[in-house]
Amino acid sequence: MADSLHTMKEKLTLKDHYDVIVIGAGIAGSVSAKLLAQKGYSVLLLEKDMFSGKTTACGGLFDRSYFDRHASDPGLVEQQIRKNVFHLPWGDVIFSCEQVTVKRRVYDRYLARQAQKAGAELCNGLRALDFTVHRPGEASVVVREISSGRQKTVRGKLLLFADGPHSLAHQKEPFARLVQKKYWAYAYAYEVQGVPIPNDEVHIYFAPQLFPWGYGWVFPNKQESNVGVGTILAGTNLSTIKKKLFTFLRQFPPTAPMLAQREINDKKGGFIPMWMLKRLSAHSVLLLGDAAGMVSPLFGAGIDYAIDAAEAAAAVAERALRVTRFDAAFLNTYDAEIDRRFGKDLRKQMLLARIIIFSRKFGRLWPVKILAVIAFGVKYSRWNKMRILLYPLLGRPEVLDKGSEKFDHK
Repeated sequence: MADSLHTMKEKLTLKDHYDVIVIGAGIAGSVSAKLLAQKGYSVLLLEKDMFSGKTTACGGLFDRSYFDRHASDPGLVEQQIRKNVFHLPWGDVIFSCEQVTVKRRVYDRYLARQAQKAGAELCNGLRALDFTVHRPGEASVVVREISSGRQKTVRGKLLLFADGPHSLAHQKEPFARLVQKKYWAYAYAYEVQGVPIPNDEVHIYFAPQLFPWGYGWVFPNKQESNVGVGTILAGTNLSTIKKKLFTFLRQFPPTAPMLAQREINDKKGGFIPMWMLKRLSAHSVLLLGDAAGMVSPLFGAGIDYAIDAAEAAAAVAERALRVTRFDAAFLNTYDAEIDRRFGKDLRKQMLLARIIIFSRKFGRLWPVKILAVIAFGVKYSRWNKMRILLYPLLGRPEVLDKGSEKFDHK
């Protein structure tokens, strides 16, 4: 109740002008807002839900090093993950790792509060309806209080869009023509009682019985497990994906015996924009996280990218505010910084994803075969990579006896 009253008070006393308006208080939005507020700038952090992470459909798995950058509360960690187990049609591939699982409704809320403690004005239950960039350094956002319907126009020098796959920024150029929904995916993430796998492992299942290009997962939390499925939307629909989730829970031979009798505690679903935009900035505008399509098209991972993007956006925004340059040419340094951090690698993944998606024309196993050769190739000899591509004609590929390789979900 205290949080709600504080939020309401902030909404009623919303100022007319801020240095930076951040739309979306998920991971990318909250981290960028915190970093800018720590520098002494006035930051408005808008969130349409009554608390951050309320509607996020995500497995909550990411690298421990990224968790440590912006969280000091060990209680946020559900499990320390040491092993990734990939279940392929011809056998398992295992990698070591240093990762954590979190509950997004807890972790995202923590990050939003950290931004608030740093000085950002956090407003929950406030939706951004429209925006206008009048000139570099002068932009406005129309916001509506969901509970009352009241509207207000606020102004800012910079707008940071971290509002998810259906970003408000996509409604206007130059971003509207850059969105590639044909490469989007959809995932259902359910929370089920109990932890049916070792609590330091995550299990990911690639199988044509589920999808030609998609996967199912079981990620352990403290008392529950995050269980879900996701696939590219091209060639399917949401009802089919949901049916596959229940196949995964109740009928899929590797998982049904451990999941079929478990009670479902929470249900979520969401779009995954697995295609980074060619352009990430414009006059007075930067796009972060899912709003920019910063998600691995091979594995659907996006949390590490969101944190990287938040740090890059905050640094560029701070320089822009310091030298009063908000034009597209200056803010393009953000695009360059994203390329330096992960953009070049992500665009390579996008090229590989195109090949994998195209390979569906040759059979249901081909997407997994190509993924295995590309992403898990270190685990196989040349001969066994050939056996993968020709599976099952040459029998089951054999994994090299190596256990030290670490897997990066980025």
